[in-house]
Amino acid sequence: MPTAHKDYMTIGEVVEKLKPRFPDLTISKVRFLEEEGLVNPERTAGGYRKFHDADVSRLELVLTLQKEHYMPLAVIRERLEDLDKGRVPADIAAVVSSAETPRLPLDAVETIPVSAAPESLGIPVAFLRELEGFGLVAFVAGQSGDELSQADVAIAHACWDLRKFGIEPRHLRMYETFAEREAAFFSQVLMPAYMSRTPEVRQQLLEALSRLTELAATLKSALLRRALSRTFEDVM
Repeated sequence: MPTAHKDYMTIGEVVEKLKPRFPDLTISKVRFLEEEGLVNPERTAGGYRKFHDADVSRLELVLTLQKEHYMPLAVIRERLEDLDKGRVPADIAAVVSSAETPRLPLDAVETIPVSAAPESLGIPVAFLRELEGFGLVAFVAGQSGDELSQADVAIAHACWDLRKFGIEPRHLRMYETFAEREAAFFSQVLMPAYMSRTPEVRQQLLEALSRLTELAATLKSALLRRALSRTFEDVM
């Protein structure tokens, strides 16, 4: 009878996998990082830890920031909270991009019920519905009613944080328009590769999309800073 495929690793297997890069890593240290809330592996009915690929990648990121960037655990925890909200802090962007496998932006399929947003996201339902009204997020139908995709969770957090500066959803509609135009342009550029269904070409497409979005973000940031410097020349 064939053995069932195991889609996770035990804590011992994780330590064995990462030990060549982190020689001081021990089972006790992984448990400590879990107690500190930096990793949260699933548990079996018997209480054994199940480290899936995402858990291993998260642990590797924590260890990298600790060992190579000398970040204290409190700072690492803050950076992880940002990542969980869909934001990539500037000081760890290079580490995250080198650790992540390129994927299409909307590959994530997990959703969050809109009704649970105040507890899970810290964002009022009324604010999400306002964002939806301006086309900044799009609800999907789920078992719990309206739900929010992971991609839109990141958008919602950004819009909520901008509100602290007096910037309301009605002011942000232009960003959706810009994004749609940019997506249409990139689609024209990459469509020939998308029409090819070979695994090799698809991988190249994923890498191209990742690189294009990275370069576009850098360009837009630089252009915005240049434009602002003309007004705030003593600050920028």
